[in-house]
Formats: sequence, C-alpha cells, structure tokens
Amino acid sequence: MFIEENGATLMLNLRNKRVVVFAEGCFGPVTSKVATSYLRYRHSECVAVVDSRCAGKDVGEVLGYGHGIPVLDSLESALQFDPDIFLIGVGLFSNALPDAWRAQIALALARGLDVVSGLHFRIATDPDFAALASESGARIWDTKEPPDTLATSEGKLDALDRFIVHTVGTDCRVGKKTTAIEIAEAARRRGINAGFVATGQSGIYISGAGVAIDAVPSDFVAGVTESLVLESARHHDWIVVEGQGSISHPAYSGVTLGLLHGAMPQALVLCHEAGLAHHKGWAHAPLRPLPELVTLYEQLGSFLRPAKVVGVSVHTGALPAEQAARAIEEIEWETGLPAVDVIRSGADRLVDALSVHDRTLQRLAA
Repeated sequence: MFIEENGATLMLNLRNKRVVVFAEGCFGPVTSKVATSYLRYRHSECVAVVDSRCAGKDVGEVLGYGHGIPVLDSLESALQFDPDIFLIGVGLFSNALPDAWRAQIALALARGLDVVSGLHFRIATDPDFAALASESGARIWDTKEPPDTLATSEGKLDALDRFIVHTVGTDCRVGKKTTAIEIAEAARRRGINAGFVATGQSGIYISGAGVAIDAVPSDFVAGVTESLVLESARHHDWIVVEGQGSISHPAYSGVTLGLLHGAMPQALVLCHEAGLAHHKGWAHAPLRPLPELVTLYEQLGSFLRPAKVVGVSVHTGALPAEQAARAIEEIEWETGLPAVDVIRSGADRLVDALSVHDRTLQRLAA
C-alpha cells in the first residue's frame, strides 16, 4: 500500500535516511537481489544488515562493497544505530509471509520505524501490522502496490521525440537494472540528459521513483510503462527503461513482453550472465542461443517502430578476470555486437553504440 497523506498517493523518500536492510538467512551476492542492488548504489544510507547466518561479518566481506556496514543477528542489535527505515531486502516466489519474519517486522513498527517491502504479501493490509503502525506512527510502503490510475497503452510514444533504450535479458537476475543505471550514469557523464526508469522495487529504492511493474495487472503493464516513459520524457532526452524477466522465461515472459511493447524502445541492450546455460531454477529450460534472442527481441519490439539490439551487457562476476575477458570476446564473436561487463569496465562501449544508433535515427528523420 502506498502512503496516503491529504488524499495524495506518495512514496517514502529513502534519501538521507538511516536504513536497516533485512535479509535474514540469505544475504549474499546472488541470494538477496534487492539488498545487494540497494547496497551497491545506496550503501552510504545503510547502517546495518540483518542476517543471523552472516552475523559478525562486514557487508564488504560478503559483497565486495559496502565496507564498514555491520551484518547483525537481529533488528534488536541494529537499533543501537538509531535507524529510520526497515527495508526488506529479499524477494519471495509467493505471496506468503514467512512466520519467522513477523516478529522482526512487528518490532520495527512498534519502535516507529517505517517499513518498506517489495513482497507480494501486503504488509499494510495485515491487521496486526496495521495496528502497530497506527499506534507508533510508523508508515508502511508496500512497493508492489500498483498505481491508483491504470490504463492500457495508447501508442503515444511513437510521436515522442526522445531516444528510448530498454534493457532486456536472457534470464532473470542477469543485470538488466544495473546495466540500465550504468548506461544512464555513463551517458550523463558525457553531457547527455539521460534518465533511468525503474520498473522493479530495487530500482525504485535506488532512484526514488518508478513502479514495480510485476505487480500491475497484465492488461495495464504496457500502459503503465508508457506513462513512466512519458513522465521521464518531461525531463530527459535519453530514457533508459529497466527490463524485467526474459522473453523466453517459462514463468516471467508476460511482464517482459508488456514492458517491451509499452516502452516502444528504439534501442535494446541484451543482458546475459556468462556461462548460463539454463533458466535459473528451470534446469529443463535451456537458454536460447544469443543470436536467436537478439532476433526475437527485435521482432517483438518492432510492431509499431523498429527496435534494434545494439550491444550486450555480460555479467561475469563469478569468473576471474581472464576468463571473463574470454567470455566477452566469445559473445562479441557470436553476436557481432559490442559486449561489456558494466561493473568491471563501465558502460561506455554501450553508450558509444547507443549514441551511433541515436545519430543514425536522427539523420533518417531529418
């Protein structure tokens, strides 16, 4: 549930707050996607991480960044740092809330901490949690709550004089959000007025705006995406839209297609994890070859206007540097596209390719 104040629907502002990230039992580079993403870009606002399994460690020991932030066994231990926000930093694959989490959420609300959750379970609709929040004055922000106003797409972006970039993936958790953020930041360093459009809870926490698109009813995914792009277009020339899921994923392709059609991008960046052969958690669902996915994304994205894959973002975090470089070279040879790990090397090569495509489109339109 979004917070209601004077009849207006608001988001909580996490900037300049003291945040405790809750990642009980699963804090790690792969197992706590929300926490790791938030900490990569907003670690200066985090005072502690809660995970009894990793208690006693430093965030930097676990992730390789966020040095100096303690990992503690419970929220009780973190209260010494006077936090403002209790942020649930893990996702679940159902709408059930683990019983073991209830006491920690209840304590946060009882102590007046605002609770931020991207779970499909709505914290604010639970009577016990709602009563605690009412008593303490704490606020609850369920970021999976869709916008109040929903509409189908109307194809308005076709006439929009902006360059729209969309990150798409070969699978889930292959770097679509990180790639979009890094592209926008690299473009801004060149003087390009680029904006990042968040479509998941991690991106919302990092950027302070957006919609968790996987919580939007399927009929309205494209329309909500269109609205997000139009809002960003008021302030930016390049609009970089975070992707979700994968068009070939047996469980999550629906949101991927809705985003692709709603964003109407002129340029796509394919995101991939080096060495990944099957969809994660789906051993019987092999990934399609990269050139096949390039063609598929371009075909599905070009119903109203052409969409072109201009580069590949390769997540190589599990590989040593030499193997990572070799994997990237192989992907470049396989696809004929520039490829880069944006964490190891930055997104400049992708921005180069995007800039060339943008200039080409401008010449054709002149």
